Amino acid sequence: MTVTAAFGSRAAFYEQLHCRYQRHQFDNWQVWGGNATIEIDGRVCEPPLARAYIQPGKTAARARVRCELFVAAVDPHQIQPGDVDARLWTDASGTNDYVEMRLLVDAEGAPILAGNNLVFESGAFALERTGAFNYAVEFSADSYAEAGRKEWIGLNDLAENRDGIIVVSPEWVRQGPTISEVCTRKVGAEVKGGHFRPGRLAELTRHLDAIPADVIYLLPFFRPGFADLHTGEDVRKGTLGSVYAVQDFFQVDPALVSSAEEVSWEVLVAEGLVRSDLAGLSASQAEKALGRDAFVQLVGRAELRALTRRAHALGKKVIFDLVLMQSSRDCPLIAEHPEWYLRDERGVPQIHQIAWLIYSDVALFDLVYNQPLQEYLLEIAPYWIEQCGFDGVRIDASQTIDRPFLKKLKNRIQAAAPEALVLGETLCPLTEAVDVPTDMIYALLVDFHRDVERAQPLIDFLEEKNRTFASGTVAMAYFENHDSPRATQVWHERFRELLRCDEQARSYWQGLTCPIQLGDRALLMALLKNLQAALIDCSAGSASKCNLTRGLELGSEWGEETRTDFENETLLHFDWAEHEPHASLARAYERLFALQKEWPELCDGEVYFHRNESAGGDPDDRILAYMRYTEWSALFVIHNFDPCTVRQASYRFDYLPQPPTERQKCFDTYEALAIEAIPASDEVSAVSLMPLQTQVWRLY
Repeated sequence: MTVTAAFGSRAAFYEQLHCRYQRHQFDNWQVWGGNATIEIDGRVCEPPLARAYIQPGKTAARARVRCELFVAAVDPHQIQPGDVDARLWTDASGTNDYVEMRLLVDAEGAPILAGNNLVFESGAFALERTGAFNYAVEFSADSYAEAGRKEWIGLNDLAENRDGIIVVSPEWVRQGPTISEVCTRKVGAEVKGGHFRPGRLAELTRHLDAIPADVIYLLPFFRPGFADLHTGEDVRKGTLGSVYAVQDFFQVDPALVSSAEEVSWEVLVAEGLVRSDLAGLSASQAEKALGRDAFVQLVGRAELRALTRRAHALGKKVIFDLVLMQSSRDCPLIAEHPEWYLRDERGVPQIHQIAWLIYSDVALFDLVYNQPLQEYLLEIAPYWIEQCGFDGVRIDASQTIDRPFLKKLKNRIQAAAPEALVLGETLCPLTEAVDVPTDMIYALLVDFHRDVERAQPLIDFLEEKNRTFASGTVAMAYFENHDSPRATQVWHERFRELLRCDEQARSYWQGLTCPIQLGDRALLMALLKNLQAALIDCSAGSASKCNLTRGLELGSEWGEETRTDFENETLLHFDWAEHEPHASLARAYERLFALQKEWPELCDGEVYFHRNESAGGDPDDRILAYMRYTEWSALFVIHNFDPCTVRQASYRFDYLPQPPTERQKCFDTYEALAIEAIPASDEVSAVSLMPLQTQVWRLY
């Protein structure tokens, strides 16, 4: 005889849930709960993280949670609604609300089981605000319903489960905006009389329309520090110091601000970018009235406002790098709040070290669960957003920051700007990034682009991302950034050596017909590889799985070979964009940026990878071919990784909703760089690719 028969179902549940076991000590052969899922507008996700996209104030998403409960001592077929209670807790509405959950039953009232598990489903609840929210399921068979007395058992009390996180992001993020990383120090920098003059914010503003990106991501522009407070030594990195060694989070680096002699004061006044009470003064008079440092900060904020205003006029957004892990070693906070820092064995603030990378110029915050420090840091992003019109932040090393703080940070930012982007740097194993509550993460494709010469490893990694991350995740992909050497420079050297050693490669590239007068064919190869990587970064994702959005570092678009190296007095070659073959690459990026808006498959389409072991594929695995498709349209993207050999392959498209009979070329990297290629076949399924060539085809 079962416990159910002897005591009744509710009594049996009460005995098993509330009496027999301590929390976190349930015998899961006897009592178990789990398999929680959340459905958001038809998309189903498991904990720890689910994603939704809305237009704040205009559209909302609808969510519903399911989970299962197993109690061996009861007969699941005999259970009736009301024998055990379930509820969902969530803070998605802005308060700590409970949503009733019901036992799923069929038309005859019998439980709908998952194996022997009871299934409970919540009522639908609205996601109307951008931010990061939690949800958790609780059960009770306690009938004592007086306020505050009824006992509830959480899903996490029953078994190994995690509360769910819902990241609600602005709809425009789902569209996969192209992001360009910019170090302001390098924009307009020059060497005069043997001295390095850093770039200025005003120079970047003048350069904005030439950057082929939707979002401009600024490296830290805060006032940097150079010395060690305890020793007095200059500990700066390189000759300029690191932009990540922040002395004051609420001041602009004076080196980025126009001087009184340089500033367009009349323009700042006329456009309302400075205080109205200063309108009648000249720049020199304002500097005298305010004092030099206050004047510099006033101009700095005004020039940041001019930057974001100009970007918005161009249809672009501007975000900035938010440093949360450390300050400079001469930051006043070290003396004012010594309890905010981790200390070494000597009692001085620790330096920051990750593996073999040593950041000896910074002092490491004791950030985890340090409430006063966290409250201080939470104010930085809203301050600059409200003061200067920024559109969001990139969070440095977001995977190292405790998740409750990240959640509070995102919500504080969204309260200031509901449409803001929160981009989380995640240079870590994929499994460490799955619960980072930011709108966008990183895709970690740098090494693949630089070093992988066959398709299979790249496909395997992309499909691993699809399996690992929540449905609808957007990940920024790039082939170089400020932490890496310029990929174009690496490719240039590699191809130069290939041409020196490989007669077949040398014969092909020297015999190539190209109107660009270029003796250095290895450079042409490197620029083709650059453009090929950019196309992968914007097209190899999946809308319902992990979609990719393209990131570039300022200079990627013209094939810059000098790394950003913001710590040293190096100059980027902005003039290259005006000279061949770099000018052709820059024009190709402009065209690609425009075409991405015309290819809806890149934000709405699924992906199908044509693995090269299949019939008609490339037996050497040097062709990466995949389809981005929707129910109504298809975009076929094919890359030849081989730098020496023409490749042919044919493919089957019977998986498409509507098998194609025609095709039209949308983009060709050889055409973009004015290189003569073999004529394309008329056959829809057949492709011929020249070495390092990429083609994009619209299929009909």
